[in-house]
Amino acid sequence: MKKYIVLASESPRRKELLKRMGLTFKVVPPDIEEKLGKRFMAKSLKRVALQKAAAVAKRVKNGLIIAADTVVVVKGVIYGKPGTIKKARVMIKTLSGTTQNVWTSVAVIDKYSGKKEVKTCVSKIKMKCLSEKEIEYLAAKNLDKAGGYGIQEDDKYLTVLGGSRTNIVGLPTELLSKMLKSFGVKSKPIVKYRF
Repeated sequence: MKKYIVLASESPRRKELLKRMGLTFKVVPPDIEEKLGKRFMAKSLKRVALQKAAAVAKRVKNGLIIAADTVVVVKGVIYGKPGTIKKARVMIKTLSGTTQNVWTSVAVIDKYSGKKEVKTCVSKIKMKCLSEKEIEYLAAKNLDKAGGYGIQEDDKYLTVLGGSRTNIVGLPTELLSKMLKSFGVKSKPIVKYRF
């Protein structure tokens, strides 16, 4: 039986990655308040990803629901979506010149069988020391991205030190592909993603 896939995210990056994986899907935003706290704990990230998937699962009759939550972490402190230019400016200034871990938890809920799974992926990146002009540039355009930057557009400021490159974009396709296989869905992981 072909499973109907639902993406619990309006992120254009996640939509693009799912398309590149060869998947056909419908988008249903989760509409929940994301609460992680200020100090990073992997179990909290998993909980939020699962909450997103569960919120959408309640709203659809059938389907395989995919949800994810991504954060940037430096020395245990979480940097999510800044939301405002003022917050973005402070966030990017703080992250300038640091080595960062980008964490994503992916949750999958199968409405057909009731099976659910949530897993986490981490990648490491280094941000160069930014000038005031570069900080202003990034702050003005990345209010909806964890850490206040998007590696696919801002890669000249960043160096990937290890881990999944698609995870840094917001959805680790290698991990998701393995998870979907356990739900009986074939997909193509994007191993050589170019920014």
